[in-house]
Amino acid sequence: MQNDSNISTISENGKTLKDFIPLVFSFFGCLVVWSLYQNIRLYLSGALDGFLNKSFFLLVMHHTGFSAILALFAAFLFNFLERRKPDLGLKTTRIVFLAFLILEGFLVEYYVQNYEILGYGIVSTLRSDSSHFSLFPLALTLPLIVASFHYLGKRFVSVYGPISKMYPFTIILFSIFLATLNSDKKPINENKAQHLIVSLAKTTLDFNTYEGEKEYPLLRPYVQKDDLNPYFDLRKEKPHIVFLIVEGLGSDFVGKNAIYPGFTPFLDSIQNKALVWENFVSNTGEGAAALSSIIGSLPFGDAGFTNEDGFVHRHTLFGILKNNGYTTSFNYGGNSALNRFDRFLDEERVDRILDKNNFGDEYILQDEDAAGISLGYPDKELFKRGQSLLNSFSGPRMDVFLTLSTKSPYLVPNREYYWNKVDHILKESSIGRRERKLVRNHKEIFASLNYADEAIEAFITHYRKTQEYTNTIFIITGTHNLTDLPQKDELSRYRVPLMIFSPLINSPKRIGSLASHMDIMPSLVSLLDREYKLKIPQQVAWLGENLLSPDAFDEAKRIPLFRGKNNIQDFINGSYYLTDNSIYRMDKNLSLKEFDDDTMEKQVKDNFGYFKSVNKYVLKSNRIIPGDATIFASLQTDFSKQDMVWIQSVFNGKDFDRAYATARNLAHDRDWDRALLLCRYILKEIPRHADTEILTGRIHAWQKDYIKSIAVLQEAIRKYPTYADGYAALLDTYFWSGQHQKAIDLSKRIRQNGIASDEVENKILRARKKLKSETAKKDVDLNENATVETTFTEN
Repeated sequence: MQNDSNISTISENGKTLKDFIPLVFSFFGCLVVWSLYQNIRLYLSGALDGFLNKSFFLLVMHHTGFSAILALFAAFLFNFLERRKPDLGLKTTRIVFLAFLILEGFLVEYYVQNYEILGYGIVSTLRSDSSHFSLFPLALTLPLIVASFHYLGKRFVSVYGPISKMYPFTIILFSIFLATLNSDKKPINENKAQHLIVSLAKTTLDFNTYEGEKEYPLLRPYVQKDDLNPYFDLRKEKPHIVFLIVEGLGSDFVGKNAIYPGFTPFLDSIQNKALVWENFVSNTGEGAAALSSIIGSLPFGDAGFTNEDGFVHRHTLFGILKNNGYTTSFNYGGNSALNRFDRFLDEERVDRILDKNNFGDEYILQDEDAAGISLGYPDKELFKRGQSLLNSFSGPRMDVFLTLSTKSPYLVPNREYYWNKVDHILKESSIGRRERKLVRNHKEIFASLNYADEAIEAFITHYRKTQEYTNTIFIITGTHNLTDLPQKDELSRYRVPLMIFSPLINSPKRIGSLASHMDIMPSLVSLLDREYKLKIPQQVAWLGENLLSPDAFDEAKRIPLFRGKNNIQDFINGSYYLTDNSIYRMDKNLSLKEFDDDTMEKQVKDNFGYFKSVNKYVLKSNRIIPGDATIFASLQTDFSKQDMVWIQSVFNGKDFDRAYATARNLAHDRDWDRALLLCRYILKEIPRHADTEILTGRIHAWQKDYIKSIAVLQEAIRKYPTYADGYAALLDTYFWSGQHQKAIDLSKRIRQNGIASDEVENKILRARKKLKSETAKKDVDLNENATVETTFTEN
């Protein structure tokens, strides 16, 4: 029976599959030996608590995948050479496997000595670290590995029988490789040779390498512009700034040129009282990446700015306005840990972050989807909760609201009511037959748009009743244009409305010049700076320019567009639009027309290539602005290489709730130092992981460091004022430290935030009883002392 035509049909005098398979298993067996060697060395150095742990088995799994893919390629080499000369294929593949074993051993030895995996730049790394790397242990171990390879090759001859009864061997190998390809890898559990090969391949095949001379290619002097100032009558007091960023709100739905008019009547109605940009684009085709473009005019990196690893020095509107007396807030009905918003906002020292964890029982979550997951709180609940907190700060404010009701699966409250409204609007509408059919087939989308419009109307109507309204600037835009509906052309996904609405505007206007989200921050900073002489960095690195220009197109203007993670395929250069390597000319309404101009096409493509190289360089190298020019320093905790080895041994992946469970178990086992180390790592990655912050406070209390515990837990209840666990932990710390009056004083705040918890109530009652007991005991002691004193005086 012929099971693999690529290997088994070799000349009679040559070697066959029966000779090749033992080499594969021998190679894999030696990789397992290297795994044991690595973990034993790390255990002896104190980096690991044990060597047969989770990381060991993950490493073996990844070795399985690497062995499979290497064997797959080696099988074809084996077959090719055996056909030309008997034994040549077997000898060559044996040398190949041995070479990879030696390479793996070399890389493992470097890792256990330096706690760092080698990738691209291996030669320069070894030159600089040669004094910290000794080959002596490897020289002692390598003969054992070579001997094991030959020994296991003989022992594994018998495995050919079972293998020969399976499907073609190459398919088996490829299937094993695919099974391990997408597993989450960390240096401790990754095949080191595979990591090196992938790193070298990525670097070699990356054609967007920055080769410019400037260390900070985006940096330029700050120049004050006055494009918006003529349209405003600003007051002596700095105005409040309110951003309403609506998920998926595209130009298809708002304004006089809408394809689907009538579903956002309130937004349509305020356009006559606002500055309205008719040719405006988002810099992103997905919702999550819009925030950093609007607030920071920042590059994207590969995955969107907030999703990039590590702290990157930059200037944002949050930081600049906070540095000029503003208090800042971010309000979102969803989970701010998604797309690492929480980390970005913490780094910008945002004063209040409202997200899914901070609403309370009186607010109703959006319905769950088919998977049983709720995105968070719908827009009306978001605005209601956000408005209840606005008066907690004095002075000028910058408040950002990011909505989610117009996001798939579009599960707004009272869906039947809004679906009926869609039918009514459609009945009164004059839209075309095709659009009418699309509306009927996607009622949930248009119902969500109408619901969001009502939510914004209710928010602004309520805001009108406040004293702040007359000195507030509202900036309303969409994250991107919804892609769940057919679109006119490739540019449509980026077309969104921009409205600046305010009682401070003296002359509403419709503006035809092309602009993008990245232009909002530079123009707004200039508007405020001209009137209030803000403290502005002398040099800035914003990607945007001005919101206004004399003509429809500023031919020098470049607008980068981020379609999605690892997908930058679109670019605007003046009046030219490049998408998927095709170039178009835009007219004054942003309609696309093909054109043929090789010189201009080359220029646009060169500019796009330059942007992509700079975009990658400044994020990977932290070269947006110099470190000494940043407003806020990094908050990130530094971990030693040895600490990271241990962390990766107990936590692998992105499930930080599981990492929290591990930290909690360590704390309960009184391994407090390890528990705190893991807590710090979790909070580095997910800064607003409430349970981890509370656990950190509890651990400090168990260590009797009550001052630190109280500081951590007070910050936790400030961040999460409706979360009962934070109060319970703080009440415990007050009790253990004998501060019973503080526990009783805390009860007022607990009532104000609507905490209804029997556990919390019992802890407050415990404090009252303890304080009453101690007071009574003091009274008894005072009476006894007074009696003794009286007796002594009489005598």
